[in-house]
Amino acid sequence: MTARLISSQRHLDPAIVARKAATFQVFVVNVIELTLRGMPYRVLVDGHHNLAAARLVGVEPTWRSAPKKLQRIMDSTPRADFERFLINNLTDSDWYDVDTGAVVLDLLGMERAASA
Repeated sequence: MTARLISSQRHLDPAIVARKAATFQVFVVNVIELTLRGMPYRVLVDGHHNLAAARLVGVEPTWRSAPKKLQRIMDSTPRADFERFLINNLTDSDWYDVDTGAVVLDLLGMERAASA
């Protein structure tokens, strides 16, 4: 099963997307791959405007893993705690499928600690 690309950031500034589409040759997008509530996901963590610009000009972005600082946090945080943190901390939207725009219903609601 291919992991869905998801995000909790919907805001895109059209002027930034247009500028990047007109001037960039490489569109870097950072994602992390992990399991949330038992399902595999690719989480778009940085490069929302780059992804939109790449799609606008019809090229594949350059996919990269987590930035170093985020990777250090992931490495030092128990996996269940990090997953719970992601589910509970949204940017400006519920988690949604980047390709379809549909909210990921399985990720709605608060994640509870295993001991609760």
